[in-house]
Amino acid sequence: MGSAEPKTPAEGYVVRNATTAMKMNIPLKETPASIVVVPKQVLRDQAVTRLQEALENVSSVRSNSNNRGGYVYKIRGFTSFDVYRNSLALPGDSFAGMNDMANIERVEVLKGPASVLFGRAEPGGVINLVTKQPLFEERYVVDQQIGSFNHYRTQWDFSAPVKQAQGVAWRLSGAYQDSDSFLPYANGSRILVAPVVTYQPSSWTEFTADLQYLGNTVHEFSGVPVVGAAPAPIPIRRTFNEPNDPRDRTAQFIGGYYLRQNIDEDWKIVNRFLYGSTWFNARQIVPISLEPDLMTLNRSTTSQNLLGDTYSTNINLEGKFTTFGAKHQFLFGLDYLHRYYDYYYSIGAGNYPINIYYPIYGTVPPAGFQEGFLGSGFNGHSSFLARQKGMYVQDFMTFLDDRAHILAGVRYDIADVTNGDSFESYDANGMPLYDSTKLAAIGARLRAPTFIDKGWSPRVGVTYDLTPEVSVHASYSRSFGANNGRSASGDPFPAQRGMQWEVGVKAQLLADLSVAIAFYQITKSNVTTLDFATPDPADRRVAGLQRSRGAELDVLGRVTDRLSVIANYAYTDAKVIADNPKDPLDPFGSGLLYNHLDNVPRHSGKIFATYDFGENGLGFRLGGGLSGATRAWGDIQNTFLLPSWVRLDAFASYTTLLEGHKLTAQLNLDNITNTRYYTGNDIFFNNWAPRMNVLPAPPFVAIGTLRVEF
Repeated sequence: MGSAEPKTPAEGYVVRNATTAMKMNIPLKETPASIVVVPKQVLRDQAVTRLQEALENVSSVRSNSNNRGGYVYKIRGFTSFDVYRNSLALPGDSFAGMNDMANIERVEVLKGPASVLFGRAEPGGVINLVTKQPLFEERYVVDQQIGSFNHYRTQWDFSAPVKQAQGVAWRLSGAYQDSDSFLPYANGSRILVAPVVTYQPSSWTEFTADLQYLGNTVHEFSGVPVVGAAPAPIPIRRTFNEPNDPRDRTAQFIGGYYLRQNIDEDWKIVNRFLYGSTWFNARQIVPISLEPDLMTLNRSTTSQNLLGDTYSTNINLEGKFTTFGAKHQFLFGLDYLHRYYDYYYSIGAGNYPINIYYPIYGTVPPAGFQEGFLGSGFNGHSSFLARQKGMYVQDFMTFLDDRAHILAGVRYDIADVTNGDSFESYDANGMPLYDSTKLAAIGARLRAPTFIDKGWSPRVGVTYDLTPEVSVHASYSRSFGANNGRSASGDPFPAQRGMQWEVGVKAQLLADLSVAIAFYQITKSNVTTLDFATPDPADRRVAGLQRSRGAELDVLGRVTDRLSVIANYAYTDAKVIADNPKDPLDPFGSGLLYNHLDNVPRHSGKIFATYDFGENGLGFRLGGGLSGATRAWGDIQNTFLLPSWVRLDAFASYTTLLEGHKLTAQLNLDNITNTRYYTGNDIFFNNWAPRMNVLPAPPFVAIGTLRVEF
C-alpha cells in the first residue's frame, strides 16, 4: 500500500498482479484462474462513475440493475449479488444498490466458483472493489464534470503524508453529483465521502483504517413493458413515472481496517474487518400488468423500506517456504460473515392506468403514494439473518525452474439462515388475521427454524510456462451456494452447488500487453423447481440443473508507449438442462427445461483504445471503441428477446502545465450513434413481473471534464 501513481496514462493500463483470486499478491500469468482487472486509468478515460459502466470492460459480465441499482450482475451466465470491497463482503441482499467510483483504485473480477476463499457465492464469480490507499507523497486532484441531461459532478482525491508523524499518511476521496436522466422524472443526486489513514512504522507493520459514507436520492425507473416478444416500441425517453413521484433515498456507511504484522521475512498475519450499514426508502409507482389491448399499462403505488447491517472479518496466516526444490506460498485463514436486515414492502389498492403510446401524466394524487406506503392492497415485513463461519487452507507451489505452478485449496463452511415474515391478511368478515408489523416479523424469525448448511469447497489448478511470455492453465473448482429452504414435508433442501472446469492460455505478447483466453463449463445443481406431486401449487423440489459453457478473451495493456487498449469478447451458452418439461401451449408455465438463462447474449464484447500524441503524460490523447452484444432472452421463461446492439464511444483530452500544476480538459462522447438498446431487466425488486421492467440504456451522452492536479 502507499505506492506511487503511474507516471503516464499509458502506464496506467499495465497490470501484472491481483489479489482477488488468491487473497495473496500473485502474478496474473501464474494464476490458474480467470481474473480481469479494470485499472483506474481506464475508469478515468471512460469517465466511469458507476460500477455497471466499469464492468463493461470485463468479458461475460452483464448488469441487471436499474438507474438506482448496482447490486445484480450476470457473471458467466449466472446471477450474482457477490460484491466485495477489499476482499470483504459488502451488504448482500441488504445492499441497497449504491456505488460510486470516486474512491476506487481498480475493479477485479474473478470468474468461476470462488467459495474456497469467499464462502457462500454464486458459481459465476465475484466482483472485488479495491479502494484507493494513502500515498506517501502529496497529491491533490479535483475534477469537475458537466454533461448531457444537466449532469454536474465534482470529484476530489487528496493524499499526503503526515510530516509530524513518521509512517502516517492519509487520503480523502469523494464526489458530489447532481443529474437529470434521459428519462423524465428520474433525476437524482449522490454524495460520497471516503477518508482513509494508514500507519506504517516499518516494513513489517501496517495498519490502515477507512470510512465511507454514500448517500443517494433518485427517482427510480422501473422499466418499460414487453409487447409480444419484444420491449414495447415506444420512444427511448418514454417514462411511466409521475412528476410527483417522491425520490427514493438510500444511505450507506462503511467502516473497516486492514492490519498486517510480519512475523519474520517469510511469514505474516493479516486481519481485515468491515462493518456496513445500509438504509433504503422508496415510494414509487410501478407497472403491474398490460391490458389485452396492449396499450393500457396498469400501475400501482408501492413502498419499500430496508435497514440492514453486515459484519465481515477474516484473519490469515501467510508464509513462504521451500521443500524438495518447490517454492510454496501458503495461506491458512478463518473468516466470519454476519448479515441482518429488516425489509418492508407494501402496495396500494388503487390502479392508475396509463396509455404507453399516448401517456397523460399527473393522474396520481399525493394520497395515492401515501396509500402505497400504508399498504391498503398488501403489506408485509421480513426479518432476515444469515451467518457464515469458514476455514480455508491454500498452497501455491512453484517448481521446475519456476515454470510449473500448482494451486491446491479447500474450505469448510458452516452457514445458517433464519427468516421471519409477517403479512397482512383478513378473514371473511374483514378482520385481520395476522400482524404485519416489523416486530411481528422479528418475532416470526425468532420462532422460525434455522436452516444450517455445511460443505466443502475445493479448488485445484495448474499453470505451466511454455515460454517466459506464454503460459497454459487448467483448473477445477466448486462453489457453495444459496440455501434452498425446506420441502413440503419440512425436510431441508441441500444448498445449491456449482462446479467448474476451465482451461486457458495467458500471454505477454508484448512487454506490457496481457492477453488471456479461457474455455470453461459451469454446472449449477440443487436448483429448486415446482413439485406437481403435492396438492399445494407452491411446493418445490430439488430438480433443477443449469449449465453455462463459453469462451472468453480479455486484453489489457500497452501496445506501444503511445497506444493502449482494453478489450474483451465472450461466447456464452447458458441454459437449463434439468427441470420440469416446458409446456409449448403455456410459455409462462413452470417448465424451464432447455430454456436459456435470461440476459445472457451468445456473443458480447468491447474494445477501447487510446493514443498519446504528447510526451510524459502531457499533450493530446484520443481514444474510443465499440461495445456490443447479440440478442438475449429477457426472462428465464424465454417469452421475449432483448435485441442485439452495437455502441460507439470516443474521448479526447489535452493535458498541460499551468504554473507547475497539471491541468487536463477531457471530452467523452458515449453512444455516438444513438443506438437503442437495453441493459437487461430488473430481476430483484421487481422479479415478480420481469416483462414489465425492461431497462433501456441511455442515448447519446456528452460529458466534459476539467481536472486539476497539484
